[in-house]
Amino acid sequence: MASYFTLTGAHMAQPPRHPLEDRVRAAAEAGFTGIALSPAELALYGGAVGAVAAAVGGFPVPEIEPLKGWDSGGQGDEDAVFALAGTFGCRQVTTIQLVSDVPADLLAERFAGLCARAAEHGLVVGFEPRANSAVSTPAQAAALIEASGAGNAGIVLDAYHVHRAGVTLADLEPVAGLVASVQLNDMLAAPRPDPAEDALEFRLAPGAGAIDLPAWLAGLARLGIDVPLAVEIMCREVNALPVEEAAKCAAEGARAALTAARSC
Repeated sequence: MASYFTLTGAHMAQPPRHPLEDRVRAAAEAGFTGIALSPAELALYGGAVGAVAAAVGGFPVPEIEPLKGWDSGGQGDEDAVFALAGTFGCRQVTTIQLVSDVPADLLAERFAGLCARAAEHGLVVGFEPRANSAVSTPAQAAALIEASGAGNAGIVLDAYHVHRAGVTLADLEPVAGLVASVQLNDMLAAPRPDPAEDALEFRLAPGAGAIDLPAWLAGLARLGIDVPLAVEIMCREVNALPVEEAAKCAAEGARAALTAARSC
């Protein structure tokens, strides 16, 4: 699957440069089996879910990302997320934590509320730990999930964030059973001075950076992690490409890593 920001052609703070129809077509031509959508996409269509569905044209949409706002006590994007998920029959909504000063017990309570509301729509909630954030490791994400008591929550392993946080395969072993999905990408050998710039503009295409993705993927397989895969790129160079080239770059990098992993 192509994650939402992989093919927008823009920084995540900006609206997509490429029309949705073009992103879907490019993803299909590159060999992706689906594409993720964002609640922001629905806003671009004036809240008209049918118009979004027409633009997608029947191409699979397994996931909506990112859902924000629950950690501050609000329900933010939830109406849009659940409307899109119901239309496309999504299996997962991916979320992140943005507010860093919430007590652990209150954060768990709020996450439990989100998961309960998502369960009413048949959704798995994938929590993505992010390097340099309040919940930066899969172990911390597992602690949040376990404290919430949610049975429909799991961890999203983003290759960039896992490696930037210094998380090893040994660190992942105790939480392997909670992994819901994996996002493939790459990173610079040395991070940029600004962590936000590094994460949002230098999350490279698979194979374009310093991560040994084949070895990592092979290690995940040995841990019994067999979950849906997405390619999530947030990169200046890829954003500047025509959408067809961006999709080809993302798909070919992921395929090369997966093929090489079989020999590790």
